[in-house]
Amino acid sequence: MQKNLNTLNHLSFKKVLFSFEEVEENLKNLISNGQKEMLITLNTEMFMDSIKDREFREIVSNSTVILDSVGICYLFSKKNGIKVSPLNGIEVAEKIIEKGYRTFIVGSKKENIVKAVNNLKQKYPQSNIVGFHDGYFESSEPLIQQINRLEPEVLLVGMGSPKQERWIYQNMNALKFNLGIGIGGSIDVWAGVFKRAPFIIRKMGLEWMYRFATDLKRIPRITKIIKFTLMAVTGRI
Repeated sequence: MQKNLNTLNHLSFKKVLFSFEEVEENLKNLISNGQKEMLITLNTEMFMDSIKDREFREIVSNSTVILDSVGICYLFSKKNGIKVSPLNGIEVAEKIIEKGYRTFIVGSKKENIVKAVNNLKQKYPQSNIVGFHDGYFESSEPLIQQINRLEPEVLLVGMGSPKQERWIYQNMNALKFNLGIGIGGSIDVWAGVFKRAPFIIRKMGLEWMYRFATDLKRIPRITKIIKFTLMAVTGRI
């Protein structure tokens, strides 16, 4: 009997992508067919938010998903009996930029987004970042008009979850893009405001712990991860 890989407990997805190659192939198909969709970088905090947040749960169910954390991969592997590894959202976004897809980036403070874009262009001379905007705006309409004039293939929005996913989803019909991705704090990392965990810590799946240790404002959010872990281990999830 074939397993349904497009569900996880209370969640359902359009599809799950397990590698950057699959993400890029999916993007190429969207571009060639003139279609658009959202890619959710599902982690444990988002999973916990989706339990009580019906609107966010609906957004996830209408999106394609990558498994962005060790906890989510553990739960998925346990359910389906197959081994999967995390596919990190910031790395996926950066590879898309490196490949030269037409990209528009939204989020963070004005000085941070400017630094981030300059750093990305220096790091990836072949990148094609067609425009950017900070994450502070009262009305979405001028930003939507700016994005549509530039017709990006990829729209990266870093305003924190679930705000970023809600903004993309609520404006899907008005926006011109092929793939929209919520990228959380990636812009601040690209700007050099925050550093990613050392490679060995990322390899161990403990980057979330490093982020909490280096950014005390994140500490209240650790309760979601602890609750997820306890529920997953005891089977109560």
